[in-house]
Amino acid sequence: MCKSRSDAVPASSTASRSRRSSIASAAAAASASAATTSSSSSSSRPLSSSISASTASAASSTSLAAARASLPDPPVLYPFQEVAAATNNFLARRAPASDYWPCTLRGRSAALFQLRPRPRQRDELKAALAATGRFHHTSIAPLLGACVAGSHHVYLAYELPPGGATLASCLRSPRNPRFTSLRTWLSRVQVAADVAQGLEYIHHHAAAVHGRVSTSTVLISDPGLRARLTHMGAAQLADMEEEASREADVRAFGLLLLELLSGETYRLLETAAAARASGRVRSWVDRRLGDSFPQAAAERLVGVALRCAAEEQPTPPEMTWVAGKVSKAYIESRAWDHTVRPPADFSVSLGPR
Repeated sequence: MCKSRSDAVPASSTASRSRRSSIASAAAAASASAATTSSSSSSSRPLSSSISASTASAASSTSLAAARASLPDPPVLYPFQEVAAATNNFLARRAPASDYWPCTLRGRSAALFQLRPRPRQRDELKAALAATGRFHHTSIAPLLGACVAGSHHVYLAYELPPGGATLASCLRSPRNPRFTSLRTWLSRVQVAADVAQGLEYIHHHAAAVHGRVSTSTVLISDPGLRARLTHMGAAQLADMEEEASREADVRAFGLLLLELLSGETYRLLETAAAARASGRVRSWVDRRLGDSFPQAAAERLVGVALRCAAEEQPTPPEMTWVAGKVSKAYIESRAWDHTVRPPADFSVSLGPR
């Protein structure tokens, strides 16, 4: 019996040790597994972060490249031979009621103007071109480049919008003076707002002057009937008949606005002032608009134009004030147009009739 008990004790002890060994092995395995998982997780986190950083860097580079690609090319100096070839040795027909040649320069549609040069060295001309090329606005036609032909002419090439024509030819068709492509009040106030905002940018953001504001230096796009000023930079690149100044630009805009509202070119200041004083602005406004316009807005715009163009006024208003008044008139005119909905049973085209 004693031997039997003695044999039983070692068996129990062996089983106990076996169980403890199994538990320890399982614990060690679990610990090793956890360590492996932790190590794997730790090693995967830096890889994920690295991929994210790389993706963000690539996206940033792509955005920067896209932004650079969207910027217009700087103005260039064209050789005279290139400009002559584009205009068939300047024998090509000029645009109707304007003094520019529509042509193609290096694959881009251009309006080429011929002006008298300002005496400059080549390096000075390049610097003036570069300075002009830094300024961009939706109401200013980009300057594509320039060409100097000795001491006789300087040619300035501006981007020509699709179907583009001068404001002068849009107001009075060379073939049919009774026809105008600006046959609605809203289209005319939109043009006035575009030109005013372009001049405001030139004066107060580019710190420059225009010097040649007129219906012949404004291009109208087709379709859309939006206005763009050409001759940006002409005051620095070409000779001026009169000294360019902000005051002269504002006065010229006043005359342009009167021409835009009346469709006439003769005695604008006298007739507009008389109509405003006698309360006959409605009969003074261009009859081709069909008497379909808000009289209050028309009277305010005539007042703005007269204040800009008044020669007896020593200092005309600044373009910030003018652009604000014209923009307000445009907003009022849009609201009127939406409410009244004047008839529009005609086609609008800048093409000759």
